[in-house]
Amino acid sequence: MYTRKLTAIVLSAALVAAQGAALRAGGVLETINITGNVPSPIPGHLVARLVGIKWDARTIPVQYRINSTLDPVPNPLGAPVLTVAQAGTALQQSFNQWNDIPTSFMESKIVGTVPNAGLVGFDMVNELSFRTAAGFGAIASSPSTALIADSTFANGDDIDGDGDSDVSSAITVAADVDADGDIEFPAGFYKAGTILDNDVQFNTKTTNGFRFTVGDAALDTVARSVDINTVATHEFGHSHGLSHSLDNQKSGTNGDGATMFPFIDTADPASELEQRSLGSDDIAWSSFIYPEGSALTGPAALQKGDIPFKWVYGVIEGDVHHGILDQPIAGANAFAVSKLTGRVVSSGFSGTAQVSYNPANGGLFIINPAFNILDGKYRIPVPLGIYGVGIEPIDGQPVGVGSVSLTAQLGSFFGQLNFNEEFYNRNREEAIEVRPGESAPLLVLPGFTRSGIDLVTTRSFNINNFGNRNFVGFTGAAAGLYYAVQVPASQIAAITPGEPLVAHSLLFNTRVLNASTTPKFSEAILTTGIINPDGTATIDLEHPLERETNFVGQDDDFSPFFMKRPRLTGNLIRQGVDSGEIQNLFLVLRLPTTTPFPGVAAQPPLIGLDGNPGGANDAPIFGRSFTSADGAVFTRETRFNYMFSLVLSSLPE
Repeated sequence: MYTRKLTAIVLSAALVAAQGAALRAGGVLETINITGNVPSPIPGHLVARLVGIKWDARTIPVQYRINSTLDPVPNPLGAPVLTVAQAGTALQQSFNQWNDIPTSFMESKIVGTVPNAGLVGFDMVNELSFRTAAGFGAIASSPSTALIADSTFANGDDIDGDGDSDVSSAITVAADVDADGDIEFPAGFYKAGTILDNDVQFNTKTTNGFRFTVGDAALDTVARSVDINTVATHEFGHSHGLSHSLDNQKSGTNGDGATMFPFIDTADPASELEQRSLGSDDIAWSSFIYPEGSALTGPAALQKGDIPFKWVYGVIEGDVHHGILDQPIAGANAFAVSKLTGRVVSSGFSGTAQVSYNPANGGLFIINPAFNILDGKYRIPVPLGIYGVGIEPIDGQPVGVGSVSLTAQLGSFFGQLNFNEEFYNRNREEAIEVRPGESAPLLVLPGFTRSGIDLVTTRSFNINNFGNRNFVGFTGAAAGLYYAVQVPASQIAAITPGEPLVAHSLLFNTRVLNASTTPKFSEAILTTGIINPDGTATIDLEHPLERETNFVGQDDDFSPFFMKRPRLTGNLIRQGVDSGEIQNLFLVLRLPTTTPFPGVAAQPPLIGLDGNPGGANDAPIFGRSFTSADGAVFTRETRFNYMFSLVLSSLPE
C-alpha cells in the first residue's frame, strides 16, 4: 500500500486468507499457517504460524488483466490525461522493473482486459483497476489472497466458490484453460502462503483521489498528482510478496527511499521519480524470495541473461534479544550498511511468531510472549561486500508497526520495541560497547551465510523532556540557528546513583521538507551550561564534552549521535554532577551556516516538536528547550518541547 509522505497507514490485525498489505517479518508479506490443526492453549482455537506469501513457480509468469470499464482513466483534478491503453503500457513498464532483475525469476505480465464494473475481489483474476471503495484513502493498494494451510488441489476444484472449476490436471503451468478470463491452477500440492489471487487498485475518486501521470507530467509538484510508474512499481512489489522497507534514506548524501518504503513525497519530483527505480533492498529481497538458478526446470531454471542468486548474494543472519526483558524481539529492523559506501544496502525484520486462531470466525488472539514470539531471528540478503549490521525498533518513525506486520505488532504489544538504535560488535554484545556507534566489519561472500550475528540490546536510560505530540518545525529558520535542550543535573543524578555511567548517545528527532534531501546540520554538541536569573541560558560551546561537525540526521526519525568516548564522557558527567560542577547538560543542534538550503522548497532541516499550542497536550511544556541566533544568548521556548534525548547506560554488573 502506498500513501503520501507523513500520512499513516493503519492495517488490520485480523489476518485471514485475504491479505491486504499486512507484512511478513523479514522482507516478505505474511499470512497464517494452520496446517495440522494443532490445538492452541485457548480451547477451540488452533496454533497459527505466521509465514511468508509468494507465488508458486507453476503460476509464473503471473498473468494480469486491466479493468477496461473506466476509459479514459478518471482524473479528480481535471480533464483525463491517460487512456486505459496508455496506463497499461506504463503498468507493464513497472512490472518489467521487477521482471528484469537478473537474479530473480519473478515475472508478471498484462495479458488483456477485464470488464469488471465492480470492485476487485477474490475471483482468480489478477486485476489492475482504477475503481476503489468509497472509504479508500490511500494512493493505491495490492490485496492478495493466499492459502492458510497446505493444500492439495484436484482436477475440477472450485477454489473461489463461483461454480467454475479453478484447477486442471491437464496443465503444468497456470493458464486460462476454459478461456473465460480467470486462471486455472495445475492440480497438485501447494504450501500455505501460496498466493492464489492478487489485485492492484489505484485511487481515482473525485474526493480523496489522485491524478496519475506518466513521463514528464510526473515532474509536477501537485500533492494529489503522482507518477503512475512510481506507485505501480511499489504495489507490484507487494503483488509478488514483498513487505514494506524502513529504508527512507539510502545514505548521508542520498535522501531517497527504497521503492518499498511505504510513503511517497508527491510534492518532491526528484524523490518521486527516484522511487520509480528499484533500490538495492528491493532487488535483494525479490531475488531472495525467487532465487534465479534454484531449480533445473521451470521459471527458476537459468535462461539467457539470468544470473544465479548464489553467484551474487550471501546472507547475514542472526537473532535479536532484548537485554532488559530477556526475550527474543519481534519487530527489530536489522539493516546492513556497506563499510565502503556508507549506504544501507538491505534490511529485514526480526522474529518468528504465531497467534491463536479461532476457526469459527477467523479471529486471531495474543496469549503471552513465550507463546507468540518463538525467536528473534532475522535474515538479510546482501551482495559481496563488507558490512556493518545495526538494529532499530519499529517505533512509528519513520514507519509504525501497523505498516509492517503482525509480527512487529506483537513485539510492540509486549513492549519490546523500546530499545535504541545500535550495532553488532561481536563479543561486546552482552556488555557495554566501547563505542556504541561502531560496528564490527563482516565480510559476506556470494553463496555463503554469515550466521550467528546476534545482537543484544543495551541496558540504557533515555532522558526525554518531551511527550508524544509530534509536530515538525521550523520552516523559514535562519542559517546557523542553534536549538538546545537542557538536562538538569537532578535528572542525571537519579540514574543508578553511585554507579559509573556510560554516555551512550544523543538522539535528535530530525526531518526534511523534501524527501530527496537529507537532514544535514552544521554540528551536534553535548556540553554544559547554566540557567540565568532572567530565564535565558548560557551554554559553553567552546568546551564541549562531545562534538560532531557536519552531523547528518535521519528523516522522520530519532538520529543518533553516538559518543566517541562513552566511558570517559560518562565518568566526567557523573563526577561533575556529584561534585556540583555540572548544573546542566545541554544537547545542541545547529542548522547549516550557509544558504540556500537544498531541496525544492529550499527549507532548512527540521526538528521534531512536542506540544499543542492552545490545546490539550500529553505532557507539559517543560521550558527546557532553547533557541539562539548567535550561540551567546539562548532564549527559552514556551510553545514546544524540542524532541532531543540523552541516552545513558550503566556499566555491566
